[in-house]
Amino acid sequence: MGVSRSHVLTLLGIALGVMALITVSSVMNGFREDIRQRIIGTLSEMRLSSLDGSSLEDYAPIVSRLQSLGYAAAPVVRTELLLRSTAASSPAVVFGVDPALQKEISPILRRKEGESSLQGILAGEFSDRSIADDGIALGSGLASELGVYVGDDLQVISPLFTEPSPFGMLPRIRVLKVRAIFAAGMPEYDQGFAYMPLSVAQGFSSYGDWVDYIEIKSDRPQNSRKHVRQLSGLFEEYKIEDWSSFDASLYGAIRFEKYLMFVILLFMFIIASFNLTGSLLKLISQKKHELGLLKALGYEKRDLHRLFLLQAMMLCTIGFIIGLIFSTILLVLQSRFGIVKLDQAIILPVKMQLSDYILVMAVSYLLTWLSVLMPLHYLKNINAVELIRRNR
Repeated sequence: MGVSRSHVLTLLGIALGVMALITVSSVMNGFREDIRQRIIGTLSEMRLSSLDGSSLEDYAPIVSRLQSLGYAAAPVVRTELLLRSTAASSPAVVFGVDPALQKEISPILRRKEGESSLQGILAGEFSDRSIADDGIALGSGLASELGVYVGDDLQVISPLFTEPSPFGMLPRIRVLKVRAIFAAGMPEYDQGFAYMPLSVAQGFSSYGDWVDYIEIKSDRPQNSRKHVRQLSGLFEEYKIEDWSSFDASLYGAIRFEKYLMFVILLFMFIIASFNLTGSLLKLISQKKHELGLLKALGYEKRDLHRLFLLQAMMLCTIGFIIGLIFSTILLVLQSRFGIVKLDQAIILPVKMQLSDYILVMAVSYLLTWLSVLMPLHYLKNINAVELIRRNR
């Protein structure tokens, strides 16, 4: 049996389907990895908190124990405050942190390294000496909205009325100086996040020496779920979460989009399998006499089945290899040279994973096998004796 034009079209369809599936899966992996780095860089890799959501009172021994296990750990107080400058006011999520410890967790509080870096300090400095007891670091979007820069004063107002006065209860107000402006790499974080000294945030939250949770970072962020399982066994009385739960809606949307795109592009492969089914049915119809002669010579049904299945699998294998080679070349070029850019500063991210290649290969062979079932069933209708009688 030769290779017809319809077989060539089937082969090209399989190659294009494989290429599309691998390329899109790798791009979605790249987006997921990029989002992971931005979330971890701002909200940490893991988080330890109490099971009931209450504050942690004796947190210092926990931090020391985590550090002895090889993790970076930093206590955090999270509160929502109103920031007001002479030009504008804006609500913000403010994190009270220890600058020395937090720098080991969040790269956004370290000096930005190069133009390609998405996170880091843009102006000023965030350290124990610079921030002291009256400093605050703002996201770039928040600083722009408030119209302030490094060195400017800023009123920080608590939304809770906890300060007694002759006129009744008033909100707690402090004037802090902008010591640093940072880039978080995500607009919603730049627009709404700020950092202040841990003691100042504890005062706004009416805490003693308590914190809301402890942020944790390992040396292998890609294995965060494995670290969560290990730490959960060591700290059973606490709740430990990884980065995917911090911004669950965003992470869920990225995962769902990958699966949805995979299913949509799978229809391209299904069309190619329909073409394979049609070409095999046409081949059986055209070669009915030869197939009947083979049966008369002693070929059994399973031998003919094996013959057609082998041809289909050969087409699938060749198409898969072609698609794999071209998609890998494109992904490597994009990864190394950044050919496709979302804008002048952001390169389309890609990340190749062996699991995607295995999944695409399994789907390719499965659909090819299913596309051969109908032609194989049609072979049962070939009557060798009747065909030979007609052609006598």
